[in-house]
Formats: sequence, C-alpha cells, structure tokens
Amino acid sequence: MNASTMAEPVVPVIDSGQEAAGLDAALIRAVADGDREAFRALYDRYGRMVLAIAFRIVNDRQLAEECVQDVFVELWRHARRFDPSRARASTWLCAIARNRALDAVRSRGRRPVPQAEVEPAGSSADTVELVAAADEAVHVAEVMATLNPAQLEVVQLAYFDGLSHGEIATKLGLPLGTVKSRLRLALDRLRPLAEQLDLEIAR
Repeated sequence: MNASTMAEPVVPVIDSGQEAAGLDAALIRAVADGDREAFRALYDRYGRMVLAIAFRIVNDRQLAEECVQDVFVELWRHARRFDPSRARASTWLCAIARNRALDAVRSRGRRPVPQAEVEPAGSSADTVELVAAADEAVHVAEVMATLNPAQLEVVQLAYFDGLSHGEIATKLGLPLGTVKSRLRLALDRLRPLAEQLDLEIAR
C-alpha cells in the first residue's frame, strides 16, 4: 500500500474516547478482511501522528516518512494481530511507529536528536534519552487520539504542523472563533498535557 497516494476518506463523527476506541477496533477488523476504505480511514486519523512520532526520533523527514510507510504496511499485512482487549488501536500503531523509528536510527547509524531539543555542539543523545523522547511522543499521541475528529484535527495542525490559529482557520475554511473553540475544548480535555503541547488559546 502507498500511503502518499490515498484519497481523503470520510471519517465518522466520534463523541468520546471510548467510542473512538470502538470505532478504531472495528476499522482494524475491517482492514484484516481487506477493506481499503477502513485502511484509508485509519491512515487519515493516525498518519500525521505516526509521522510526528517518527520525526521526533529520527529527525529526518524522508526517513520519518519511510517509517510511516512501514507502519501502515504492517497494519495492512498484520491487522489480525491486533487485540483490542490488550490495547487501543492508537497505542498499537504508536508502539509500531516508535519501534520502527528506533530501528531506523540504529540501523542507519544516525545520531537521534528529538525535535525541538537543542543540544550543545559535540554532545550526543544516549539510548536512554532517545527511548525517553520516543515514549513521550507516543504518550502525547495516545492521549490526543481520544479527542473527536474535529478537535483532533485542529490540535494536530497546531502541535504537529506548527500552524497558528489564523493559519488553521484559513486551511480548514473555518471562522477563527470556531478554531479557538475547538482548541479550547480539546485542551480542557488534555489539560495535563497543555504545557507540553505548548498551545495557547488566544493566538
């Protein structure tokens, strides 16, 4: 499967994290049966998250995109391995992304530098720091996956893509007030992560 060539699917409205988990599990079951539309829906929901996790670890856009490809190929080929009684779909996909990115760093001999982390010249991130950065990125993505699609979209654009409120409003064709309202509702739910996400309500 080529993730970069997928059409934009229609993702059902989700009212709660529990319903989101149930929908994701149903989509993965459909993928296991060869349903391409279900695969597209999962890519649309989690593709950006997977890319962000990979990029925070490998610090290379092309390599991160390769990791995304690997993650969704794994999903397509081995969807039947997913057990909803053991983990959420978001947790499962984020764990695959984490492991693929760590493997990419190790196999290519790259020096990992987590995004937004500035290190003095000559310093290096050891394995413990790398894994900690990876786990932090996965944790953020997992919590954000409990948002409904409208809230998730604006938070992803602000956190992962670095867009301002005005830029998000323009990109989505929404009033600025609607964007701020969705972000406010999302951050109320994500309050423990608000400082980590570095998102401001009025911007």
